Amino acid sequence: MNLKPIFVLIIILSLIMWLSQCEYGAEHQDVDPKYKNAHITAVSAQKLMKEKQFEEALRYYELARQEMEHPNVQANQGTDVYINYGFVMNDIGVIHLGWALYGKKLDTERSHIDPASIDSAELQTALQSFETAIDFYQRWFGHNPKDYERYSNAIAESYANYGTALKYADRQDEAIEAYRLALLRNPENGTALRGFELLQLPSEPHVEAGKAERERYKKLPL
Repeated sequence: MNLKPIFVLIIILSLIMWLSQCEYGAEHQDVDPKYKNAHITAVSAQKLMKEKQFEEALRYYELARQEMEHPNVQANQGTDVYINYGFVMNDIGVIHLGWALYGKKLDTERSHIDPASIDSAELQTALQSFETAIDFYQRWFGHNPKDYERYSNAIAESYANYGTALKYADRQDEAIEAYRLALLRNPENGTALRGFELLQLPSEPHVEAGKAERERYKKLPL
């Protein structure tokens, strides 16, 4: 069963809402001086995303990524408290996923997505971006085990988006697993819940597993 085209538009709109709550910006972080340039650039990218200027937003996200990967910064190593590298890679993936399915103009008025019209190169870039975000979050949490809530919400977002990209890559079993992992980390993740609904599969067992996982972490000593 194909996912409805409007589903990807929902992902993009959900991302814009997520940006208003995530951990960028001076209002959320005391930024180490070595992250200053990357931080300012990422904030600019966010603002452009909210304004739906996706090409310009991507340019700023890529600049932020370069700043974070600089040998003097190495924010992509996930060893400290700076989590924004994962957010940037997730957002890059969302832009490329939208372009893969709708083209650069994000023509979401189409009634369906023809698999033959999907831009495979853009889709592959989206998949790789989500994989990088997921890998970063896992390594980051290994060094920051006390911050489970922040980690779980962030990685769930990337797993859910990854699941959608996998679905359109005709990798349905992997997509289902990605949605399952999203709900394991955040049982309220809307993208994963919609994914199961559109696949006509039950999400309830995975939601219950996610609730149990959160309770388990609450009981762990800090």
